[in-house]
This record gives sequence, C-alpha cells and structure tokens, in this order.
Amino acid sequence: MRRTRPAWQAGRVNALGGGINELESQKSAERREVREECGVDVAEWSEVLVWEDAEYRMHVMRALSSRASEARTLEDQEVFLADVDALPANVIDNLRWLVPLALDRDVAMPIKVRSAATEGSGLTDRDRAEERA
Repeated sequence: MRRTRPAWQAGRVNALGGGINELESQKSAERREVREECGVDVAEWSEVLVWEDAEYRMHVMRALSSRASEARTLEDQEVFLADVDALPANVIDNLRWLVPLALDRDVAMPIKVRSAATEGSGLTDRDRAEERA
C-alpha cells in the first residue's frame, strides 16, 4: 500500500494492516484491516513475528491465499501487488526482511524480536493524534 499517513510513512510503501480494536484478536484485526483496505476477506491468518518496542507491540501476520489477485484500492491509499524479489525502492525498511521471512516455511513461528534502542524505535502512530487534531 502506498501510504499517505501517518507522517513517518507518507510517500512510502508498507503492508496492509493497522491497529487492534478492544477485545479483538490479532487474527481478526488483520482480517478486518485487509477487508477494509482492499476488499479481500481471508479467514486464515497466522502470526509470523511479534516485535516488542518501548512504545508499541507489532504483530506481523501472514495469509497465503490465491485471493490476493482480487485486491483493489478501497481507501485513499493505493493498494497494489508487488513481487517479493522486486519490492519498491521506497518500501518501509523492515519489509525487506519481514516479507521473505513470512514466506519461509522452514522457520518456526511466531518469532519474538525487540527494538534495539531501549527508548524505542520512534516508529509509531503517535503523530496520528496530531494529524486528527
């Protein structure tokens, strides 16, 4: 998805996804986000990675589905398919290793990682509240 927000992602390419609502599981949140953003309803999701940071916890999910070809833009941010071996130059940096990892069937998942900086990575949606104000 070509992101226009939050500010730190504007002009970059990132995977589909978003926040988890209260009482919602990671799998149901990803299912909802993908359905809202690109119109594809995929029921089977598995967790690839949990990233712990001082400011957030990110759950990386995967779904392997032939329905990906049905994806279309439904919101104000363009949805498109990209070849794993030819990700756009402006992709969010961690997707260069997260996408191949998610496709690797020889790795036991989920994997747990944490940000190297104890104060946090600084990559948050914190500026979203400022954008809405």
